[in-house]
Order: sequence, then C-alpha cells, then structure tokens
Amino acid sequence: MIHVRRCLMFSAVVLLTHCGASPAGNSNPVPDAGQAPDAGTPTPTAPGWTALRQLPLGVGEAALAAANGKLYVIGGYDTLPTFQVYDIASDTWTMGSPREGTDNAGAVVEGGKLYVFGGEATPAVQVFDLAQARWSAGPDLPSPRFSAVVELVGSVVHLVGGWSFDRSNNTSLASHSAFDATSGAYLPGPFAPLSTARNHAYSGVIGGKLYVTGGRAPGHESEDGSNVASTEVYDPATDAWSPLPDLPTPRSGGASAVLDGKLYVLGGGLPGNTVYKAVHRFDPAAGTWAPLPDMPIELTGHRAVAVGPDIYVVGGFRSANGIRQGFGGVPFVWRYRPP
Repeated sequence: MIHVRRCLMFSAVVLLTHCGASPAGNSNPVPDAGQAPDAGTPTPTAPGWTALRQLPLGVGEAALAAANGKLYVIGGYDTLPTFQVYDIASDTWTMGSPREGTDNAGAVVEGGKLYVFGGEATPAVQVFDLAQARWSAGPDLPSPRFSAVVELVGSVVHLVGGWSFDRSNNTSLASHSAFDATSGAYLPGPFAPLSTARNHAYSGVIGGKLYVTGGRAPGHESEDGSNVASTEVYDPATDAWSPLPDLPTPRSGGASAVLDGKLYVLGGGLPGNTVYKAVHRFDPAAGTWAPLPDMPIELTGHRAVAVGPDIYVVGGFRSANGIRQGFGGVPFVWRYRPP
C-alpha cells in the first residue's frame, strides 16, 4: 500500500515566539506550527537527557547540521519549505525558508557554507552562505538519491545508498558519489559501492573513515522493506568497504552522531509503525557495540548532531506505546550527554 502525501495548509502570518529575524533574510509564510515553542520536558525522563527550547514547528525527517554554536534544521515531512535555526548559547530559535522544500535530505557544513543535498522528489543541492545569510543553488545530484547517507570526509561529501524513487523498480541503492566542496563539483569516480544496499541508514565519520550501519531494503515502507543489521566502513584512501559487527538491534530511520571517536545510534524503527528508544554505541578501536540507557521516548524520523561534549537530538514523528502515530512531527529538542 502506497501512502498518500497530504496537502498542507499554509499560515498567512508567522508567529515566532522567542524567535528573531529570519535567517534567510525574508519572512515567507510557513506551515502553522499549531503550538508555540515550549521548554517543557516530555516524560519519562532519562539519564543524560535534557529538554531544550522546542522547535517553532515540529518536523520529522528534516535535515540537520551544526556550525558556530547553531543548529540548522532544514525542511521536514512532507517537503516542508522551512529553515529553523537554534542558537545554543541563547536557547532561541529563528525561522526562514530554504530555496525549496525537502525532506529526507542530507546536510553538511564546510567552508562557511551549509549544503543540503536532495531529498524527497528533488535532485537539488541548496547552499546557504552562513556569513551572508543567503541561499544559492549548487549543482544537482548526478542521480536521484532519497534517504541516503550524506557525510563529510575532509572537504569531500560522500553520498551513499538511498532509495531508487521508482515504485515500479522498487530497490535500495548501493551506489556512491562524491562532491568536492572546495571546487564545488562532483568528483569523477567511480567510487566503491556499499556492500549492502540500504536506505534510511545510520552513519558517521571517525578518523577519516565513513561508517554506515542499519537501514532498510529493498523499499522504504512496511509493505516493501525490512531492516538490515550489517555495518561497514569506507576508507577513502583505498576506496574500499570492510565489514564490521552487526548493529545489535536492526533498525532504520533514526538518528546517529559521532562523539569522542564513537558512533551513537539513537532510536529508529521498523519500516512500519514500530518505534524504538534504544541507544547503542560503536567503538571502532575495540570493534564492538555497547548498549546504553534508552532515550526518554521512542522516536523515529528524528536527527542528531554532536556539538562540544553533547549530542543534540531534534524532531521526529509522534509515537505512543512504541507505535508511530502517522506523520505528524514533534517539536522536541534534547541535549544528550552520554555516560
């Protein structure tokens, strides 16, 4: 069964309680959040987790990146044209608009620019100049790539795996492209593909190598996909992937981040409605996974990024009793300091 994308109503006025001027330099209308930002803590709480000022607009499957003490949240289901920026020091949000709406995109920051790669129904690369607070267009993706791994190794962005976009040829991708942020062009390659094709995977960069784990295949819905457990690492120096121990709880669509040389996998779910709050940490030096205390709530469709000693976890889809409740986005923002 193919789920139907729903039309969204747009508000003529943007209410931005606790928010300042638009980071995009405009005041384009955005979907009505239906609730103001709030610092309340969803229950139950969990050790190491602190609730922060909530998103102006709850989102799932947004893109997330961090730079200069700020979190940048771009888009969200269903191809939302939103750009929400959180200042960590002042605990405040501002809101603007990207060039176009997107969800399931990947975002990185390099050379003073925020790059947003593709996402649902678009091959576009959107570039935000952090100093000038201005959007521009980058070169389109060389091929369609939805829910892919997007990670920065040095100054090169690696775009790996994802989904085919094609219901008649429903398959996950193993293909691998690379974008040089210094030159602003894609590298000729070819680059070694994943050993296991997957979409909605977890990933991170440690010691100049790209780690990928979990995800789902061959499709990306409950009726056409299943979670995978395999983990692999890519070494750009040798253009080769190597196998690593499986993710202990196979899952997809959650969040991951690298802190102190270790990969954290937070939450996620099955391709259907089952949602997890499990946290696992991979130590490349030991080559082992370790379970950690659970997240405060079950989440899928959320995103994470490390800043300083903490991991920031943003958004996701609503759930109750471990079951996802449709595609409504939650406004939750957490600071997680692992044990």
